[in-house]
Amino acid sequence: EKGSRAGTGAAHAMAPLPPAAIPEVSSWPCRHLLFDFEEPPDPPVDEARSPSPKSGRSSPKSAHRSPRSPKSGRSSPKSGGRSSPKPRRGRSASPDRPPPPKVTIATVLVAGDRKIRLERFPSKGLLDWGPAFALIDTIADGFRRELIGGGRVVELGCGLGLPGLLCASLGAKVIVTDIPDMLGPVQYNAQACGWPQNVWKVVGGRVAGGVPVVPADPTSKVDLGRLACGTLVEELELHGDSLHFKRLEGPGPDAGVVTVRRFGGAELLVRTTERPVLEGIAGTVRAAALQWDAEAAAQLLDEGGVDFVICSDCVNEPLYGTSWMELNDCIDVLCGPRTVVLFSVQRRLGDGVDDFLEDLRDRKFLLQRLSSKIIGKKEVLVYSARRHTPSERFSELLLRRSAETLASEKKGRH
Repeated sequence: EKGSRAGTGAAHAMAPLPPAAIPEVSSWPCRHLLFDFEEPPDPPVDEARSPSPKSGRSSPKSAHRSPRSPKSGRSSPKSGGRSSPKPRRGRSASPDRPPPPKVTIATVLVAGDRKIRLERFPSKGLLDWGPAFALIDTIADGFRRELIGGGRVVELGCGLGLPGLLCASLGAKVIVTDIPDMLGPVQYNAQACGWPQNVWKVVGGRVAGGVPVVPADPTSKVDLGRLACGTLVEELELHGDSLHFKRLEGPGPDAGVVTVRRFGGAELLVRTTERPVLEGIAGTVRAAALQWDAEAAAQLLDEGGVDFVICSDCVNEPLYGTSWMELNDCIDVLCGPRTVVLFSVQRRLGDGVDDFLEDLRDRKFLLQRLSSKIIGKKEVLVYSARRHTPSERFSELLLRRSAETLASEKKGRH
């Protein structure tokens, strides 16, 4: 689920990421998610042979596997015990072109049975469901009220991004972050759930009353009107400067084609980080590339303060090296006086978790272990962290000075 997070200097050397091995969902039950599976639609025959680069779909050779054991073919008990489907008509059964995996549907029981569709999975790194499920249970048990009220959440090293998508399902405004080549699955899945990702904002046409819209069908002569300045639209396709869009918020036609730039270079529409709250869809999700770095993380604060920073299974020295140092740099930058950090770690031999926790304490964070579970025969811990309040810092200073005084007196007696 995770990619390389920080620089590749000698001090932070990391092992090459292995191909993703996706275990069964049923291995780790989650109290707040109910899983089922859905057959993917048959692609057109010509698309199955040669996927269009404009469609944004990945090559069948790199299709991600579903969370079922590839060896046993078993599925989650929630799926009714269905076995692996046989290749259907229209799909090639050749060894180098496997049939698309089933779509995983996660029903969020604490969000009015909101459905999270997982149609793409990371092609490399780790995908251990255990740490993500432990974090999800902690969030849903203890922090629902803050998220329902529109709390702002940043997920670091999101991978599949399931905890972040759950927060958005509850009503939060979520930014899921990872290195650029790991963002594809979470962007695709967020889009499939109804959270638009490629959003543009109309910034031109003030004098003319908006930007003119033409039909997507070039043979149509219908006058669609104009998109008003400030309107948000979702990108469906982009060919040069021609944008095929669907309107999200603001005055104008529901769909059509516009020119994003005037002849001469003046911009009429620009990409934006704004995300509209859509009717019937709780929360918002925006995927953002982030190489763990304090300066890069600080740019996320341009949109406002952060209420929660979350991360799942991001500390693993055998795989990621000591990139947890850069992770803590990002946490340090993102956290204000009231920000709560929630993170899960899975214990492994030589994982570096103890050093990671000690470094957070050195940065004046107050840590609290919220849960400890054995999941899949592995220990998974969930912690919260927040900055010390002024009174807590004062108390800590008094305790430290008292300890130093006692040690000095004891030494003087000897």
